[in-house]
Amino acid sequence: MKNNLHATSKGFTLVELMVAISIIGILSSIVYANFGEARKASRDDVRKTSLKEMQLAIEFYKAQNDEYPAAGCGAGTGNFAEADATCTEYVTGLIPDFIPALPMDPSRENEPGVGFMYRSDGQNYKLMIKDAAEVKTVVAGDEFANDDGDPDTYAVYSAGAINW
Repeated sequence: MKNNLHATSKGFTLVELMVAISIIGILSSIVYANFGEARKASRDDVRKTSLKEMQLAIEFYKAQNDEYPAAGCGAGTGNFAEADATCTEYVTGLIPDFIPALPMDPSRENEPGVGFMYRSDGQNYKLMIKDAAEVKTVVAGDEFANDDGDPDTYAVYSAGAINW
């Protein structure tokens, strides 16, 4: 009488397949969460880079015209022109000589009161990206710190506009 206890099986059992799929699912969710944070951080970097580019364009404009450019699209919140889907030229006179196009917030361009805002009286200016920081918040003393201490708002401004 032969014993078939040592017969070789081909393939995996259902339990083995379920364990492997569960492990893959857990690992992929961890990786996805990390990529989500990386995307948010990269959008914050885009915002900061856009602010620096705009600051340079505004300063070049002043060097040629002896005053800072005016706010476009009418005054929005607190005398600031707001960039949104209907206002793409929130700073007048920069396109195309000083910058090819004015930047928009990479993820929140349709929310009112959020994103790029600009104000100028000709002698001073303030450009900020209001309530947009996702991961890289602003601390006091940071290059992009706003005077009101809001950790979610990046700003660049002339010395006379610090209290706007």
